[in-house]
Amino acid sequence: MTDKTDLVGLPLADLEALFASWGEKRFRAKQVHKWLHERGATSFDAMTDLPKALRERLEQEATLTGLAVAREQTSRDGTVKRLYRLADGQLVETVLMPYKDGRRTACISSQAGCAMGCVFCATGQMGFKRHLTAAEIFGQVWRAHAEWRPRGERLSHVVLMAMGEALHNYRPVLEAVRRL
Repeated sequence: MTDKTDLVGLPLADLEALFASWGEKRFRAKQVHKWLHERGATSFDAMTDLPKALRERLEQEATLTGLAVAREQTSRDGTVKRLYRLADGQLVETVLMPYKDGRRTACISSQAGCAMGCVFCATGQMGFKRHLTAAEIFGQVWRAHAEWRPRGERLSHVVLMAMGEALHNYRPVLEAVRRL
């Protein structure tokens, strides 16, 4: 498990509090927030208006999503099924679906595993592991957006139909949706 702070999942107020605890000016947090959510930065080095010392500190103490790609499959139609390893080792799925009419849908997980136990569902058969945090849920959407943005494509839809029952993890799901 990593002790780095996931900046992607932090609301601006929490990002400002983190930067204040580091002795940084409040506007630096706003710069980082803008890089992450408006400019599409996927690395600290890309944040060129930040001082080098701050970028180095960010590299040491923070991360841009705790989602590491464990496995990926791409179908002929461009659909990408991605298995992410979370910071604690749990695995969750995200599916990125491009459509010919220009829609781009991310099918995201709200839990690692599922407690429902549906006999027709592989996730249900694996059992419930844990609820995802709002940052982990939001991070899946952020990663999809970051992947499509450089190609001039835009994420148009998000569905909570991958792993887990979203309403069983209501508060973190609602918090993640509010950040969208």
